Amino acid sequence: MSLNTATNRRLITTKATLWFLVGAALVIAAVRYALGLGRTTALTDTTPWGMWIGFDVLSGVALGAGGFVLAATVYVFGRERYHGVVRAAVLTAFLGYIGVILGLVVDLGRPWNLWAIFISQNLHSPLFEVATCVVLYTTVLALEFAPVGLERFSWAQPIVRGLKKAVVPLVILGIALSTLHQSSLGSLFLLTEARMHPLWYSPLQTPLFLISAVALGLAMVTLEGMITSWLYKREGEWSLFKGLTRAATFVLPIYLVIRLVDLGVRGSLGYAVDGSWFAVLFWTELAMCVFIPVLLLTLPRTRGRNWAIGWSALLMVSGFILHRANVGGISHMAVTGEAYVPALTELVISMGLVSGLALVFLFFIEKLNVWEEPPAEADKFDRIAFDPVNQHYIGAPWFGGGQRAAVALIAGAVVGLIMVEAQVAERSVNQPSPVEAPRNVLLTRTADIAGPGHVFELASLGTGGATAAAAELQRGLLIDSGGAGRYVLFEHGAHQDSLGGQQSCVLCHHRNVPLDLATSCSHCHTDMYEPNDTFSHAGHETALGGRESCAKCHLESDAAKTRIAAKACDDCHRPAAGTRVKASPDARIGVAPGYVDAMHGLCLDCHRQQDATLAENAYLGQCATCHRHGFDDKEELIRWSREVARAGGAGDGTKAMNR
Repeated sequence: MSLNTATNRRLITTKATLWFLVGAALVIAAVRYALGLGRTTALTDTTPWGMWIGFDVLSGVALGAGGFVLAATVYVFGRERYHGVVRAAVLTAFLGYIGVILGLVVDLGRPWNLWAIFISQNLHSPLFEVATCVVLYTTVLALEFAPVGLERFSWAQPIVRGLKKAVVPLVILGIALSTLHQSSLGSLFLLTEARMHPLWYSPLQTPLFLISAVALGLAMVTLEGMITSWLYKREGEWSLFKGLTRAATFVLPIYLVIRLVDLGVRGSLGYAVDGSWFAVLFWTELAMCVFIPVLLLTLPRTRGRNWAIGWSALLMVSGFILHRANVGGISHMAVTGEAYVPALTELVISMGLVSGLALVFLFFIEKLNVWEEPPAEADKFDRIAFDPVNQHYIGAPWFGGGQRAAVALIAGAVVGLIMVEAQVAERSVNQPSPVEAPRNVLLTRTADIAGPGHVFELASLGTGGATAAAAELQRGLLIDSGGAGRYVLFEHGAHQDSLGGQQSCVLCHHRNVPLDLATSCSHCHTDMYEPNDTFSHAGHETALGGRESCAKCHLESDAAKTRIAAKACDDCHRPAAGTRVKASPDARIGVAPGYVDAMHGLCLDCHRQQDATLAENAYLGQCATCHRHGFDDKEELIRWSREVARAGGAGDGTKAMNR
């Protein structure tokens, strides 16, 4: 069949755009591997999962669900009328899973270590099950689609006949594998309750992910068929699209009911009407993937109309992609307090990955019988591009397809380089992250009946879980825990007592400004990540007697008056004996490291030493011992919760941990 690819301007323009995006993505991906994630993403330690996980992986797996849904429809349920779109659905799924694998390779790096997943298995990890099923299902999809590529070769006919005989077992195996990993992706997020907004966390993530994947698969097959019909100027298979979207109207209400009932049972439905940005996002997501599509497909005035089918399919795909992005990262901002906006380079790599897979799809459409039952030709005449006798090109004076692709690829690569250079220049200017000073608080301390340690509560917020008679007011500190108003409870008195009383202050307060007995850490370590120059030349000059005092530090009069040539600071400011602070050998004189490095260097070593005496009950060296980030519906102590802390217990995600 002739697809008129040489003179089809919409196809030519689309392919040129796709090649352009591929070129830009290839350059940015090369920089990502050469220079690391920091040059090509907006990801941070607080937000380690972003665009590539939320879109390329989570959405890619769901978008590939059309393969097992259509295969089950035709080969298991016997709906032969959909047989003509099975090949396209399987190809879409196959390329979708290839995209998932490539997206992971870009996000994680080190593709040469992929084999280690199957050698060093963690049988208790949802990720291991997902990785295994994805690889196996991709193999099954390749076998299901193989007859389409081999049927044109005479030598491959025995293989084709064998694969066609095995199609039903392959389909059943594919359904099992796809069901497993579609649901297991949901179970992965059962582990992240403390990081997710309650509107998206659910103990029913497993069925929700599976049900939404079925609806998304039906919508994606419809959308793919509409786009390719438009590109190749053919009549769309609207009767089939109508049936697929009608089936989605039975799946979507099930998804909606489970989600809303689950929120109601868990007492979290109030978050949906609290007027927050997350509530708006929640209803926007449901409107896109459920409410508007169901209305378009069921109301008498719109039911069965081509435009309604097209819009409903597009909205379902977009809505469920938004849902995957919310679960995978956006909803986490409610807890972490750190806003994440994908870098332009992240977006381009994702678009380039999709563009490359789309080009492969179009190639198969044009070279193979992907349309087992080709759609009817549109009632429109297209002038032929080649003489049918001598095959000479007689079309419009365009570059050939190869030349157009090369030009678009090179242009994209140039633009990709410009974007990388612009981002590197922007990242070279570090944004300040000032440290908040400690906050003094009064708190109560009672024994924890649920486990080792104690329960603490701010006296000003009541004694909810503590008995006032058993409680004793004491002083405590809230110290900065990463900015954005987050704090960690530090029981100063208990630390002082366990380390030796007032004489132990020097173990942590290793440097004090003049006339200060215990200078706060944040006085010198003023930025979260950047070092701070603590040396005041003017202050030293005044304290030592004016300009004539230069020789007290700069001992060699002929040498340059630089910090390196001056007398060592320790000659006058000797560190306290027994201090736990160990300066790095390459530390610059008079420069304090960033707050995060300083605090971790001071606290973690001591905590780990203490853990060595606790044997299997060790907990002090764990991140959650200090950084207990939960989400609650009340005003916060540590930005997220109204209660302070349980030491050593499992916790419920709403409490800050005592050290």
